[in-house]
Amino acid sequence: MVLGETGSKVSLTQTSLRDLISIYPELGEIVKTTTYNWMSSLSRLMQSADEDAKIDAIRNVLKALELLKELHIQSSTLDESMSMMLRDSVIALMQASKAIETNANIDIRLIAGGEASSGYEDTQYQPVLLPAESQKKLRNELSSLIAFLGTTSQQARFAGNMLEQVQDSDSHVSQVATFWLCFQTVKASHKSSAEEEMFLNLSSVSDSSLDIDAVFNELYTTAVQILDQHTDTEPADWRLEALALEATAYTAQRSGESFRPELIDVLFPVATFLGSKNPQLQKHAIVTLNTLAASCGYTNVSELIIQNVDYMVNSVSLRLNSLDISPASINVLTMMIRLAGPRLVPYLDDVVDSIFGALDNYHGYPLFVENLFVVLKEVVNQGVLSDMLLLEHQMNSRPDHRKQHKKAPGLSDLMNTLEMRKQRAELEKSEVDSVKGHPNTPWKDDKNEGDGEGEKVEPPPEPEKPPNSQTYQLLLRVANLTQHYLTSPTPTLRRSLLELLTIVSTALAPDEEAFLPLVNSIWPVMIDRLHDPEAYIVVEACHALAGLCAAAGDFLSSRFKTDWVDWLRDWCRKIKHQASASPRWTRPHGEADIVRGRESDDSRVLIPLRDGESLSGKSLTRMATSSSGSLGKFASPVRLWEGTVELLTALVSYVQIDEEMFDDILDLLAEVLERNVQVREALEAINKDAVWLSRYERGNVEWLPTPKMNGVQFATMAMSQERASSN
Repeated sequence: MVLGETGSKVSLTQTSLRDLISIYPELGEIVKTTTYNWMSSLSRLMQSADEDAKIDAIRNVLKALELLKELHIQSSTLDESMSMMLRDSVIALMQASKAIETNANIDIRLIAGGEASSGYEDTQYQPVLLPAESQKKLRNELSSLIAFLGTTSQQARFAGNMLEQVQDSDSHVSQVATFWLCFQTVKASHKSSAEEEMFLNLSSVSDSSLDIDAVFNELYTTAVQILDQHTDTEPADWRLEALALEATAYTAQRSGESFRPELIDVLFPVATFLGSKNPQLQKHAIVTLNTLAASCGYTNVSELIIQNVDYMVNSVSLRLNSLDISPASINVLTMMIRLAGPRLVPYLDDVVDSIFGALDNYHGYPLFVENLFVVLKEVVNQGVLSDMLLLEHQMNSRPDHRKQHKKAPGLSDLMNTLEMRKQRAELEKSEVDSVKGHPNTPWKDDKNEGDGEGEKVEPPPEPEKPPNSQTYQLLLRVANLTQHYLTSPTPTLRRSLLELLTIVSTALAPDEEAFLPLVNSIWPVMIDRLHDPEAYIVVEACHALAGLCAAAGDFLSSRFKTDWVDWLRDWCRKIKHQASASPRWTRPHGEADIVRGRESDDSRVLIPLRDGESLSGKSLTRMATSSSGSLGKFASPVRLWEGTVELLTALVSYVQIDEEMFDDILDLLAEVLERNVQVREALEAINKDAVWLSRYERGNVEWLPTPKMNGVQFATMAMSQERASSN
């Protein structure tokens, strides 16, 4: 049997196949038999490599079904075989098609603030089945065949049959094929119903779409289950998960803003796919989030996540408690905290508790522990930005432990001292005048009288200190936890924890009653990181200890003093010696050795003027020291020495140290004074004369001739050995 084009014009002078079947009813049986044979052979033809043959086979079946529909010929056998025929054909197409990569150059982005959601690439999915451009015609013909399945009730029965097979089948390929067929049938039914409603008023007729809507609701429920069951350990067929994402987005499009309550169940599973290793799933997740944001009335995806972040946090907490967590879920949690910002931190108590529990259970898995601390670090990063971190009394008492240079007393200070003495003398005189004379009765009687009046009145109790904010307590708990993992075998985790402590120290410092016990707990493990085998960990430890000095101040004085004598002084000298192979700054002895460069604040020597009170700058040039073994400024020993300089500078600036320790530090940093103004100012705040003498001994202070004045004799400024030799 040969069929003509469906769109051909009807000729009044020719007899068509439809006319022959009307004249000879027995031909109808031949049409049914031929249609059945074509349907039965369709799955076999779908395995062919000839795309045109596949398209012709689908068109023949479609034309035969249209002919039967026009002639009102019904066949229960054809209806029953239809679902099996389509399922087997789609499975055959999937098995015959190779894994063709989709266009990776397509830029799919999350809709940002202020952008319209009408971008085609941002809200349109790439095909999951038959994705190649050469298969586009075949895909369209197959969709046309699915759309032509009869009445709405027939489509509902077919879709329900496919959905049952999705739930019952154990084959991934069969699940993908039946889910896709069910989804396409539902969309085709909704489209045809919408077109009919444009021309016909069916309000008085019983709604025949109830059946298809019931299947649609069950399809959505199945899609949510598929998304919720996603794990990295037992991955499902990515095409099934991609189709589930499409079904979820389609449901949101039809529901509009009424879909918002459903975000409780679907938003976190969808966002989890952003961390998928499969690029197709990632793109599907992005398009789904864009569609959800646009359908539910949100401006962009960020607003979608921020407005529903409490639902997502609860989902993460439940997964952590059930130990059902994946790296992708952790990445999503980190993203949520970053997007929501500081306002979310006070509500993360349960999540942090769950993370602590997971750390206890999985402390032997370094990579997983590191991923969990990435979340905690993000909590700290956002928490320190919170306006609710400190209470009012803490904001007014931020500690400043920086040592200030003591100014020599002048005439105004002397006048203030005399005035204070005068006021104190007047106060003492007034107190003497108010003293009573000699008592007329024994003191013992007065005491007994007082005892008889009642018990001694106790002073009123001090007001109880208000508790810290939730954010402060949360950050304190996280900081306390780090001490148990600073000895982790994973270097990146140790570095991350040291960075965390550097950030959190400044935020927790205002409440010394809570912060100083933390410092006491973490001090041993922090100072031990200076012996870490990894150089970059030692550098980070120097940064963290410098931050701790600024936050804790003199509380660390005895600790540094003990360790300085035991090993820290020798350690600093060793680090300095190892870095000595690098190019260093020295004062040149002759013009031949000078390499001239741009002057800066760090390359100027301060020289005392004649008045002895101010300093002037003299340019310092760098001597090019030829060293074949030069390590360069990026070498590990040089970076270690720079970190050590930062630590020693913070130690001098914020912590009380004795004279012997100051002399050791000054000797260590003597060569740094001429190029680092911050180091020089920190040391001068403690002992300016010692710094001047150290620089003078090294020839970094210019010799000045002795001034002459009538009646006054000035001591001669001795020339240093270095300057004498240069002259």
